[in-house]
Amino acid sequence: MGKRKEGSYNFDKNVQMFLACAKDDNRPAMECVYFKGDWAYASDGHIIVKNRISECSNLDEAMIQALDGKLLHSLFFKDMLKYDDILISDDGIECHKKNDKAFFYFADENLKYPDAEKVIQNHLAKPSVPLPQISFNMGLFDIMRKALYECDRCTATFKGVNDAIIFDSMVEDVSSIGLIMPLYNEALNQEAN
Repeated sequence: MGKRKEGSYNFDKNVQMFLACAKDDNRPAMECVYFKGDWAYASDGHIIVKNRISECSNLDEAMIQALDGKLLHSLFFKDMLKYDDILISDDGIECHKKNDKAFFYFADENLKYPDAEKVIQNHLAKPSVPLPQISFNMGLFDIMRKALYECDRCTATFKGVNDAIIFDSMVEDVSSIGLIMPLYNEALNQEAN
């Protein structure tokens, strides 16, 4: 994080998690960044990013705890990054920049976010495999680079044909993780079987 004046809190402006969120009114929970425990998650169904909040922000422990279980719409998350300071409340996030002030409400607490952690753990449990070929959307790599904390240098682990590619930062003590789902390729699937 860049230098901040004392008492000023926000997420790292370079970690653009909103880019990994869905843009789909039929899946409103996935249009949000989800905060669970010490982690922030974003997914559009093709990509999942998981960032440790204490690594991608300068929020204190009480603020991180106040976010637990909350959903913030991706557009609000994007706008929040424009401000110098944020304050977490039960209903949302109050943002300040000089004389400018905004309040972004959390999404409906009845929305249920998919179990992104379970998806990540299921893919981590699969054995790594050498692959002769894989098909994927290159645009997802650009989203991953912008949405995942400290991922300019990553290790990519391939879990199989038509299965996730897992990205881990090569920066020591950074625990962010990302998954990209490849495009389904019937020919490759038949070769693998």
